Amino acid sequence: MKFICKVALIASTLAIVGVSAAKAEVPAVNLMSQYGIGYLQLTIMKHNELVQKHLKKVGLNNTKVNWATLGSGSSANDALLSGSLHFASGGTGPALILWDRTKGNLNVKGVAALSSMPNMLITSNPNVKSLKDFTDKDRIAMAGAGSSVQTIYLQMAAAKEFGMDNYKKFNPLMVNLAHPVGLQSLLSGAGGITAQFTSPPFWNRAILDPKIRIVLNSYDTMGGPNTFLMVWAAEKFRTENPKTFGAVMAALIEATAFINKDMKAAAEIYVAEGGGKEKVEDILAIMQNPLITFENAPQRILPFAQFMNDIGTLKNRPQSWKELFFENIHNLNGS
Repeated sequence: MKFICKVALIASTLAIVGVSAAKAEVPAVNLMSQYGIGYLQLTIMKHNELVQKHLKKVGLNNTKVNWATLGSGSSANDALLSGSLHFASGGTGPALILWDRTKGNLNVKGVAALSSMPNMLITSNPNVKSLKDFTDKDRIAMAGAGSSVQTIYLQMAAAKEFGMDNYKKFNPLMVNLAHPVGLQSLLSGAGGITAQFTSPPFWNRAILDPKIRIVLNSYDTMGGPNTFLMVWAAEKFRTENPKTFGAVMAALIEATAFINKDMKAAAEIYVAEGGGKEKVEDILAIMQNPLITFENAPQRILPFAQFMNDIGTLKNRPQSWKELFFENIHNLNGS
């Protein structure tokens, strides 16, 4: 009888522990995306409900999945710090800034890379053929101006062209506009916008206009393909919600594999999620450009981060890309 009671007590205790463990995980996981093809994995995750799928696999059947669309990495950082967001996404610049500022406390790190794709500095000003031709009358639209990945690209290019002391040469010309708004402003000339530093598919659309030309390719600045967009999160969330974190990670990996296996299907989902305003064949053509890759291993993120340290944007200087990302992807061939 005592043995039976003891077994019952153990079973009861294990049940309570199981309930407590389940309660320890957040009741809802909050994710976000931004505008553009570079966030395609997140679009696939949302459309195919992949996070829900992997949450159920680990027994979190009742966890809600919330999605938001933000206009820049800096706004994503604000939401992550406020606790209203669990997984941020955006350019490597904002991600590295938060890694630096939270090192030793909140410990924000990269979850995985999303995409490598060339960003283009484009202009409608017929007098601008190179960086040397910009004047104080020009205005360059970019999302998250001052902290975005495009900001760092332009600062790196300025440092190469005019010397490290002049890396901020173009900062006074920057105007903070989300990619779609920046494109509209460039094409219409609204707000004095004469240039834009942007990503696919926005520069691809822009150059269809004969008055638009490319001034700078980010790959030329970086010496080859490099990670443009990534996902990041706080170590505290990862520690306290290991199942939820793992489910999101698994969904991200599945979405990446889905894109690389069937780009046409992925393009169809992108167009559908965007309201059907674009043509699938146009999006597919952009995705099939060999300069564009969708992968979880970061490319050339270390020299990008070290430049940010050189100019004082980052106080901490990473010696390996693995310092910037959680251990989940340390087995990948990153750089």
